[in-house]
Amino acid sequence: MSKSTLWMLLPILALFASCKVGKQPVRRQVKIIDSSKMKRYGLVTVDTPGAKPAVKPEVVIKSPTPESGVSTEKQTLINTLSPLWQKSTSFSTFSGKAKMHYAGTGQKQEFTANIRIQKDKIIWVNVTALGGIVNVARVYITPDSIFLINYLQREAYKMHISQANKLLPAPVNFRIMQNLILGDALTQAGQPLDASDFGGTLSIETEDGGIRQLLSYNKTDSTMRSLQMRTRDNQTEGMIQYGNYDMVSGHRFATSRAINLSNNGEPYYLDMNFNTAEFDLPTDFPFTIPKNYTLK
Repeated sequence: MSKSTLWMLLPILALFASCKVGKQPVRRQVKIIDSSKMKRYGLVTVDTPGAKPAVKPEVVIKSPTPESGVSTEKQTLINTLSPLWQKSTSFSTFSGKAKMHYAGTGQKQEFTANIRIQKDKIIWVNVTALGGIVNVARVYITPDSIFLINYLQREAYKMHISQANKLLPAPVNFRIMQNLILGDALTQAGQPLDASDFGGTLSIETEDGGIRQLLSYNKTDSTMRSLQMRTRDNQTEGMIQYGNYDMVSGHRFATSRAINLSNNGEPYYLDMNFNTAEFDLPTDFPFTIPKNYTLK
């Protein structure tokens, strides 16, 4: 399976650039992040494949000490921002439809993705092109496996999450994919390291099991503006921008996402614009491999 095919999974992921909330990502100017201007972050690790979704651990915010080098003012800001970072969308099911533009590995593609989630159990994506006329691919993901039908090449794939990580331009697991679709932090566990007040934006830097992320929130309404990450070996770095928030079933949901990612110097770009998004409605996850397809 090619990396470009697996990038159809990255509607499921997402990593990024910067702009004002309420302004759609501009696809005509695909700007890859200048790595010299990004913070140096830690090594990304992946949860053990096949393991049950972990119970969210309680995060203990440590009080500042002279040895920690964190001032009382800084700690107060960390304590203020921690509930935003730890916030996890409460839902049973999600369904949405997004138009996408992808650029990377010498390719540019336009497609539409229908995305459905059963919380902590299933992520389902159906990819079409030319306004839904052409079926491109269908993906069925569980916490330990990925099933993919490539309609264009009449092939089907079944693989362990660990196998997908060898092909994708960024390490992932089920929880990360789910969080990125919903617009939550990559992980809500771990420890906060730093926090900053930039006037209209508040930012908090966290670390969990090697993942470091820099989350920026709009001060006016506490919505996430961007999420930045980097691996310790500097092979992968990226940034997601969020915009055009709508109220969907009581949730503030970013209907526009712009993703910039660099892996080993190879740039990738994806923008997502949701036409529809719904929570907690009955939904199904049809997935049948045609008998005449080759299973790999």
